[in-house]
Formats: sequence, structure tokens, C-alpha cells
Amino acid sequence: MLEPTDAEILRDHAFKWVDENYGEDREKAGRDSATGFDAVLHDAIAQQGWLGAMVPEDKDGTGGDLAEMAGIMQAVGRGLVSEPVLSIGGITAPLLARLGTPAADTLLAQIMNGEKTAVLCHYERDAGFDRGLSDSTLRPVDDTLDLNAAKAPVLDVVGADVLLVTARDAAGRMALLAVTPDTRGLTLDQHRSVDQRRLGTARFEGCRLPTDADLAEGADVDALVSRVLDGAALLVCAEAIGAMDVLIAETETYLQTRKQFGQPLSQFQVLQHRMVDMLMHLEEAQSTLEAALDAQGTAREARAIALAKIVCARAARYVSQEAVQLHGGIGMTDDLRISRYFRRLMLSETMFGDADWHAEKYRQLRP
Repeated sequence: MLEPTDAEILRDHAFKWVDENYGEDREKAGRDSATGFDAVLHDAIAQQGWLGAMVPEDKDGTGGDLAEMAGIMQAVGRGLVSEPVLSIGGITAPLLARLGTPAADTLLAQIMNGEKTAVLCHYERDAGFDRGLSDSTLRPVDDTLDLNAAKAPVLDVVGADVLLVTARDAAGRMALLAVTPDTRGLTLDQHRSVDQRRLGTARFEGCRLPTDADLAEGADVDALVSRVLDGAALLVCAEAIGAMDVLIAETETYLQTRKQFGQPLSQFQVLQHRMVDMLMHLEEAQSTLEAALDAQGTAREARAIALAKIVCARAARYVSQEAVQLHGGIGMTDDLRISRYFRRLMLSETMFGDADWHAEKYRQLRP
């Protein structure tokens, strides 16, 4: 018998923590709060080390990589966790750690221990999934930096202590700016995502920032942001797999309990076949995720990530729709968890690129 890997041990521990601490009431309370998450639970998650899972040990993280974080994200999907685990542990923490500047390291320590929250604002409002930044500009004015940008909606930005904003200067260099929500010229419009979590759309119009707001200090922010967003796409796949696993288990239980014509629905062969199809989609998604994690650091990495996102997005749609249909009308009500997993999976399809965007990327990367 093979010894479990560090990633498997961390995943099992995260599953146990979610099962013991994160019930339906927690998820609803989090999404209905002013910030979209429970501050006490966020502190508890920070104490678990989840927010530093991809941070090197010499920066007080746990020294893991995407495989370890993917196990945590499966637990996030399993419990429909509302706290900003992906936004911080999967995006801003590894981004700041790779920057390695003193200012970045200071902020990194604060977000890992739960003292502050910081969210990346990169995608532009009218640019779709393009990462190039054509309209986010930064120019020096006197002894300050003048920021103008219209960003796309971002999860967890409402209530964040720091916004990490990308913009290009006149030379085309991408900067990474630490902006506080009270900065003059910043407008944050709040609305709800399809799964009822809080989204924020940030507009920066003539925001004057101190010169030390740029955390990059000459680092290649383009490459770092692209790398962290590729990783985030995989982490969303892991979250979707955790959610799909619950949907399949709960649908199976429902079919074994609900009776029609004097026997459980699970006895009808056509429904058995539909359950098998759901399981096959889940297994395919799991396989492509594992292949993409194994391909990290190789020439196959970019194509493997694109393929995983394609397969997981399609699986998320199929499994969630089948779960709702097999539950009948009650599957659409907010009182039943099935509908909330359905909506979480709908959102996961389009985060960091939908299936069509990644299919085109996969085609372009073809040897």
C-alpha cells in the first residue's frame, strides 16, 4: 500500500475540518454578511494554514504547491465555503511571495495570519478573459502615481483591506499597486454573483497613489500574474470537483429514499445510467486535473491546464444540471443545498476563462 502524499494528507484534513465546522448555516451566514464571509471563520482558516499553503517555508508558509492547494479547494467546494480561500491562498499569497519585495513580504505576512485581506483586481471590464491590459494606465504626476482603470467584477473585493491592482506605465511595464478602499477616485459597485456571493466592480479614476504603492520594484509582473491566474484556473477545477462529489452522493441518497410505483427511484435502470454518466464526468474531470498538476513545470503545462478547464467546465454543467433534474422541482429551491451547489458550479464554469476560451487557447498551443 502506497503512503499518502502530503497533498492527500492536507486534503483529508481539510475535508474533516469542513465537515466538522462548516454546515449550511455557516455558508448562508457568510454570503449574507456585509463582507460576504464570516470574519471568525476566516481567522480559523488562516490558523489552519490554508492561506499560506503555496508560500515557501522561509516566508512562514507551509511550502506546498498547486497540488496541496488543490486539495484544500476540493474541501472549499465540498462545503461551499464563502471565505476568500481562493482569492488569498490561491492568488494573492503566491503572487506576493513570488514578488519577494519587502513591501510585498509585509503584506503577505498580514494576509496569511488573517490580519488583513487582499484581492487581485486584474481583468478589465470590457476585455473578457484577455489578460493583456489595454486600458489600465499608470503615469507619474509630480511625486505621485496617477491610476486610471476599469476592472471586471471580482469576488471577495467587497470588504477587502487592500486591492492589488495591475496597470501599465508609459513604457508598457505592468505594475502591481496596493490600493486601499478609501483612496480618492476609487468607486466600488457591489452586486451578487449567480451563487449569491458578493462581487465588486472597481473603477479607478485619477487615483493619486504614493510611489511606494507599486509593490513590483522592477519584477516581471506580467509573467507572475499570468502564472498565478493559470494556477487559479486549476484551483477552480478542484473546487468544482469537490462540489460535484457532494452532488453525486446526495443525488444517490435521494434516489434511494424517494419512491415511485412502490420502489425506490434508484431501482429504475434509466436513472442508474444517468448516475453512472454523472460519475464518469466527475472521473474525467479528476483525471484531467491530476494530469495538469503532474505537468507543472514541463512543456505540457499550458495545454494541460487548458484541457483541464475545458473538461471540468463541461463536467460541472452536466453534473449540476443532472442533480437538479433528478431531484425534481425541489432541486431549484434555496432551502435545498443542491441548488446552491448548482449555482456555485455555474460560476466556476466561467472563472479565469470558460470552456470556449480555453479550447481556443488549447488549439493555439497545438504543436
